[in-house]
Amino acid sequence: MGYNRGLEGNMTDASEPDFRYLDLREKLAHIDQMLADHDRKRQEMRYAPILAVITGMGAAAAFFAAGAAFTKAFGGG
Repeated sequence: MGYNRGLEGNMTDASEPDFRYLDLREKLAHIDQMLADHDRKRQEMRYAPILAVITGMGAAAAFFAAGAAFTKAFGGG
């Protein structure tokens, strides 16, 4: 008896693992990993608009500070 014994093989022999069950576990682990990746990406997409607003506010503040420094340095009036 070898590992390639097919579906009708002797299932009582504990020394030879049944690779069908190992393959099923590997597929379930792969599905779990894909679901975890999908959930993580969905959470990242949820916060994308908020991050864009915060980045825009930071850029506006930087331009305002640069304008104020330019006005102070060269005397705007």
